[in-house]
Amino acid sequence: MARHVVILAGGSGTRLWPRSREKSPKHLLTLHGGESLLQSTHARVLNLTDSVYIVTEQSQVKSIRKQLPNLRDQQFIVEPARRGTASALGLAALAIAERDAQATMLSVHADHYLGHDEDAYLKTLDVEARWAESKRSLVTVGLRPPYASTAFGYIQVGPPLDGDQTPAVYRAVRFVEKPDLKTAEGFLASGSYLWNLGLFSWPVDVLFSEMATHAPQLYAGLERVKHARRAGRLDEADHLYEELPTEAIDYAVLERTKNLLVVGAAFEWHDLGSWADLHDILQRDEAGNFVEGDSVLIDSKNCMIHSPHKLVAAVGLDDMVVIETEDAILICPKARSQDVKLIVDRLKQMGKMEYL
Repeated sequence: MARHVVILAGGSGTRLWPRSREKSPKHLLTLHGGESLLQSTHARVLNLTDSVYIVTEQSQVKSIRKQLPNLRDQQFIVEPARRGTASALGLAALAIAERDAQATMLSVHADHYLGHDEDAYLKTLDVEARWAESKRSLVTVGLRPPYASTAFGYIQVGPPLDGDQTPAVYRAVRFVEKPDLKTAEGFLASGSYLWNLGLFSWPVDVLFSEMATHAPQLYAGLERVKHARRAGRLDEADHLYEELPTEAIDYAVLERTKNLLVVGAAFEWHDLGSWADLHDILQRDEAGNFVEGDSVLIDSKNCMIHSPHKLVAAVGLDDMVVIETEDAILICPKARSQDVKLIVDRLKQMGKMEYL
């Protein structure tokens, strides 16, 4: 089977506001190293196949073309409107199936950060695709959690299916999306739960079959989109897509299916879902501070400070985030950095769209 990789690059990364905005989302930012997260992801998956597609929405196409100028028009799969990962992956599967009905699809996120384990990452995706093909299953990648987190989905797994092979492959027993902290602590203590990294693989026809069973409204809507596209009625197809339910693939299919396998991740991985996450991977000084820009820090430690335009002077800061852009300043405790998205929600309610 031919393999096709889709890179999901349509989000806005609200928890990295004010640097991440609608027109400059997280995956287009250079947060570490010399490339954006999208550029790094694209270069990485080219080691697997030349058939690479970017799934995004219209407002980001121009910026993505600027960062990846060699992409052809047919490598863009553009959502008319955001409808969650279930619809986005369904649209990608439709586009791939039009070219290769027997294709194996791999899906990765544009905004994940890897350490120096690229070979292990690529091997994991190869193993994932091989199991998807041989067992005709949906397959995801799970990471043994280093700490209890409420930001990820958890998958309870059974014993390894492949003995002592590396990476290990498991049958999914139970799928729980973003539990509360007490539940997450229980999952960590049990040793039988993995974080779902959202790195998926499946034969495209298997995905459609699972959607038909577990998300029939979504599947019926995608079928209408497909028929409109085939008839050349592209405006109608866009309108039909905008009517699809807004739901994550995790809720729509993965929590419900009995046909889910999990490949154990054996590589360093970071979601970079908040300023605290970014602070963890950056080179810090002897006081644990990361500072970008001019600063005078007195008795301050473990802070994340990004201020390329203004001097930051601080006394007695501990575990704080200070992020300055030309039009906004964010100040919050590192422990509350996941809640930055609440600021974005409040700005929307206030109608201050110029800051989004």
